[in-house]
Amino acid sequence: MAYQVPKRILEDGAEIQIDKINNTCRRRTLDMVKSVLKDEYEEVMQDPVFGPILAILDNKLMYSGKIIHSFICKQLKVSKLHELWFLFAKRPLRFSMQEFHAVTGLKFKDEPDIDFEDWKDDKGFWSVVLKQNRKINLLSIRTEQLKVCNKWTYVDRVRLVYLCIIQGYLIARDDRVHIPHQYIRLVMDFEKMRMFPWGLHAFDDLVDSIHKATKDLHLKNSYVLDGFSIAFQIWVMEAIPDIGTMVGKKINKNITKVRCRNWKGSGKVSYQDISSLESHFNKADLFPFISATENNDVILDDQFLREDEKTDERVDRIVAMINQDWSQFVWEVHALPRNVDMSDEEDRVAVKDVTETHMEESTNVEEPAVVARRGKRKINDPGAESRKKQLLCQRASEQNIGVSGELKNFIEGLFTSSFNSLKELVQKYIQERFDKVDKEMSQLKEVVSQIPGPSYTMTKERASEISCPSATMGKDQEKSQQTPCPSPAKEKGKGKAKSVVPPTVRRSPRRTRKVTILHDGFFGELSQSSKNGVMGTQEYLQNAMGKLSQVSHVDGFDPSQQFDLEEEAELITPLSSSSPANWKKLSLKDTELPEDRVNDKDHSLVFVPEESWVKLMEWSSTSKQDLKIGPSMFTTELASRVMGPAIWVQNQEIDAMMFLFTERTTLRRWKPTKVAFMTCMFSNQIKTSFQEFRKDRKKWEVSELLHQYGSGELPAHGRTGLMWDLDVTRMYVPLNVGKHWISMCVDFVSRSIEVFDCEGLKYTKEIEPFAVLIPRIVKAVQSSKSRHQHLVKQYTVSYAPMPFLLNKSGCDCGVYALKHIECHLLGFDISVVNDDNIREARQKIAYDLWEAANDPVLTSRMAQFIPPKTITNPLVELE
Repeated sequence: MAYQVPKRILEDGAEIQIDKINNTCRRRTLDMVKSVLKDEYEEVMQDPVFGPILAILDNKLMYSGKIIHSFICKQLKVSKLHELWFLFAKRPLRFSMQEFHAVTGLKFKDEPDIDFEDWKDDKGFWSVVLKQNRKINLLSIRTEQLKVCNKWTYVDRVRLVYLCIIQGYLIARDDRVHIPHQYIRLVMDFEKMRMFPWGLHAFDDLVDSIHKATKDLHLKNSYVLDGFSIAFQIWVMEAIPDIGTMVGKKINKNITKVRCRNWKGSGKVSYQDISSLESHFNKADLFPFISATENNDVILDDQFLREDEKTDERVDRIVAMINQDWSQFVWEVHALPRNVDMSDEEDRVAVKDVTETHMEESTNVEEPAVVARRGKRKINDPGAESRKKQLLCQRASEQNIGVSGELKNFIEGLFTSSFNSLKELVQKYIQERFDKVDKEMSQLKEVVSQIPGPSYTMTKERASEISCPSATMGKDQEKSQQTPCPSPAKEKGKGKAKSVVPPTVRRSPRRTRKVTILHDGFFGELSQSSKNGVMGTQEYLQNAMGKLSQVSHVDGFDPSQQFDLEEEAELITPLSSSSPANWKKLSLKDTELPEDRVNDKDHSLVFVPEESWVKLMEWSSTSKQDLKIGPSMFTTELASRVMGPAIWVQNQEIDAMMFLFTERTTLRRWKPTKVAFMTCMFSNQIKTSFQEFRKDRKKWEVSELLHQYGSGELPAHGRTGLMWDLDVTRMYVPLNVGKHWISMCVDFVSRSIEVFDCEGLKYTKEIEPFAVLIPRIVKAVQSSKSRHQHLVKQYTVSYAPMPFLLNKSGCDCGVYALKHIECHLLGFDISVVNDDNIREARQKIAYDLWEAANDPVLTSRMAQFIPPKTITNPLVELE
């Protein structure tokens, strides 16, 4: 089996519980920088590359050295250079550049065309450091530079923040290791710094540090761990959500990109907690592969392949069997060499030249991550301990939920015998009870049959005065003090006159007596109920109402008032007697009036009147007719896709909105003029043409299809006939980049492109085709006289600043792309549209499309649609 799958480096359960990990990924320096350089720190927080890294500190996510060390001990011995494989509950999971990118979002592709060594001297502090070849480290920054940096320029202080992030958190070196001049040259130009492949370098450094810590791991009591190790911890929390629950909690469950910004919490996790979770980890979630789009959706992405990567068929075999049940699988253990004679001096790394090597002496490190602290630490997450206990109890119960067949049969037999015996006892008891009831009922009938019936003139009231036979039952019952009923013999002696009514039988008042409780509950209730029947109706009324006054005249009563019995009495209440006839009950309702929204900044972008929204809902629920809207059809499916809330917008909706933008400017419903709007087909055509352009730039010529776009003949729906750079000064283009929508504004006057991306990322390679080909198309569509005056020069590219943490759902990028175009065109601030009103923005888009599809002016214009001309000559010469 050894040749089939990799072996684990340590046996299951034999992990070394070390005393401490001297992690160099610390927050101490950055906390000091934040307190001294607050404004500069806040500016770096908005950086699209380094802002998510600072979000880890801002969210106060706790560093757990025990989690990191536990997984280092769970490694598999593989031959891969840029992949690490681990085991948890015998299930394999991978940590590669793909997983690291999903956690950090850092750039992982190198840029060979950019000279990262070149820098510009601005005569500031860092320029002096480079020219004089001075040595700077984090320790000197804390003790010296932070005290005098207030005299520096603002941009030099911002560079100081970037260097502290890079050296102290991202690349993570010891405080006494000198900051490489390469990093200082990079921060001299912020654009180059953001283009640098930090993800590639940070991942390689972290993997090398883990490999170094793994060496002779079974003989170590402590070790130094360099690199961005907290990113490794966040990957563990993402791959095994139960561990993430023990440490903290997610801010947003839908985020799949740059996941390091999505965790907060400070739960403490011990070795025992991890071992307990692993032993009871039955069918809980575990994700072997993580990507920037989802979990377990991408296994091998070509963009993360490295040229120097080794092939390991054992790893390929794990990938092929990743979905099998590993619970009964036995992983073999790699035989580690035991260095018994290893001295203490060999366990340390001496630092002779701190510029080239890293200081790793564990005795001088200030912040050990796993050392047990004597003082009490302030708990930032008081619910972490309860979440951890609840999770461990739940996993333990799931582990023990299954029972063997023998135990199951034993329990079933036990319950069956118990229920059968109980059934017999209950049946016996019920039978005895019914026998007693039958016996008592027969006695009752016998007593009733001995009572002489009353005279035919005796009323029901007098008949009710006869004592109930059940009142005489009971051995301990006292004798009744009432007058007995006349016997039949005495009745005969008084004569046989039928008109003679026998005297009324009345009871004398009873003395208070103690009622003996019968053993039989049924007859106890029967005896108690008989007490209420011995009192006659008149006696009951006299007893209940006899004390009421019978005086006919009462002071304050007006005898002239009469109540008409024929009229129905109206129910009068205090409210009805004091309220007018048209009075309605007052109530408070917190309703938002339409006029209240007119003054909102986002009114025209997201607001839909209530009555208009009702019409759209009625159409969606009743109508089955599809409506034409430019190049697309407005259907119920399209409407539901636009309204979302968590549905990705497709090409049809984008093209329909671009058509609507075109018509609004053409019909002067919007003030801006000289504007063009392209479709998704145009973006695809630019991408295809750029591939041909790169093959041979000198022979490449503008195709007639692109020529029609430049002359305004395309897009055919909403054809304007406006020529680029002559009749059109700016143009808006949607672009899909790997299932992510962005938009751009091409300015023909300033020869520039401004990109709008809700996630604030940069897409240099994706925007390059537009920056290169659009100036060539502009020159091709000009007249022969003015064509020679146009110089073909690549357009400059800039990125619109975006608020932090937009598109948390991951599905609203298309809506943002459309609304950013609308904001830029109408002069609104980009930040007006955000995650707070993006749902309303979806509804606004759906309503605008439905309204446009029913607009008679647009309907008549769409009816006059003329298809585009057939392309006969595929190429147009470029003079």
